[in-house]
Amino acid sequence: MVISTNNFISDSTLLLRTIVSSGVTDPISGTRPSNTQFVVTAYPEKTVAYPHISIQNTNISSRKLGMASELSYCSIPMEIRVWARSIGERDDLTEQTINTLRKAQYGAGSTSVPNELYNFDINSAVSVSEPGKGQPKSKVIQVQYNVVLI
Repeated sequence: MVISTNNFISDSTLLLRTIVSSGVTDPISGTRPSNTQFVVTAYPEKTVAYPHISIQNTNISSRKLGMASELSYCSIPMEIRVWARSIGERDDLTEQTINTLRKAQYGAGSTSVPNELYNFDINSAVSVSEPGKGQPKSKVIQVQYNVVLI
């Protein structure tokens, strides 16, 4: 899925969902309810089975690539939130997610650069734990990519 100038926000979100889905192992893939998904592109509004990962765009910034150019260099920050049943599971899925995205940049089988999504950066990874025993644990990973809009 090459990032299209007309749909660069949705294309980049869907591409990241595809990359993460293909590289991160769902710990409950054999027992996950059929009405739930492991990787989603927004905070779920329906039934959720933990663990799961949500990916969404958080902002866009753009600058021209020259004084008389219609080309734009766009920064696309994304939030990837890993939700899990325990801290160990959260950390394992976070590491798998980061390594999957890092390895998707270059080399054999790379998917982000060949699809016009450049300069993977991790801006932060913050742990968030809901209060109370048995509540989900999560980590909010802020990443950023760049795309050239033609």
